[in-house]
Amino acid sequence: MNIKDLEYFQAMFEEHNFSRVATKFKVSQPTISTAIKRLETELNTQLFVRDASKHRLTTTLSGQQLAEHTRIILDQVNVAQNEIKNINNGKIVLGLPPVISQSYFPQIATELAKQDLLAQIVPIEQGSAELLKLLLNGTLDMALVGSIQPFDSGRLFSQTFATTTFKIIVSKDNPLAQQSGVWFRDLQKLDFIMFGSSFVHSEALKQLSHANHFRPKITYQSEDPQVIQGMVANNVGISFLAKSAVTNPDVVQLDLLDDPQPEFFMSLAYRTNHILSPVQQKVVDICLNIEE
Repeated sequence: MNIKDLEYFQAMFEEHNFSRVATKFKVSQPTISTAIKRLETELNTQLFVRDASKHRLTTTLSGQQLAEHTRIILDQVNVAQNEIKNINNGKIVLGLPPVISQSYFPQIATELAKQDLLAQIVPIEQGSAELLKLLLNGTLDMALVGSIQPFDSGRLFSQTFATTTFKIIVSKDNPLAQQSGVWFRDLQKLDFIMFGSSFVHSEALKQLSHANHFRPKITYQSEDPQVIQGMVANNVGISFLAKSAVTNPDVVQLDLLDDPQPEFFMSLAYRTNHILSPVQQKVVDICLNIEE
């Protein structure tokens, strides 16, 4: 069975139009038609039905079933191509959320440098949610990701290497700076400076919001923990950050008094069907043996 035929079929399943699919792949309409007929012959079934009276193409039940498998097949082909490209390049593409990059990667990088491995690392910085997508599609070889509970996925192997709590941070000029702790419900009317929705902090904040029956007023979002802390230090608003992310000496950390409250779990993850090269195994070992 030809992979290109499956690509044409999947596009036809989504578009239901020979002309648009031909344009997308920059081939002729007969090329698409021939590919579909070839699949129908191989599978001994009809995949599409043309309704001439309504000028409409519909997918048969067999076609719908094939589409379910084709989506998985093409996804796995894409993953394999990305993995092999990384192997041939001799590089390890490593996903890093900004919080983990700031607080833990310097230690990892030091050890990588000692073992002459740092030059082989290609870092990709995104929020954990986006990194997981890139990990599953094969763009990344592995990633350090954050979560608010121990990581669990049938498609990914993961191992937690550190945990930390979340803190409310405020400016030294904020009246709350005189306190050691605060209830989340007492922050209802304050402005929050936060990470975007692809970050674990957003999920943790949502959990607290649901428990306290109000939605915080988020006035600004950034992907840079330093920008967030700088704005808080200037008393533009307050923030909710993992303790390991707080590095600005001009902000004050407050304990959350809520019980229960979310924790920040940091894990190394890679695909369960990914075969680690000897060099990748060394990187895994280094990441999992850093000290908190």
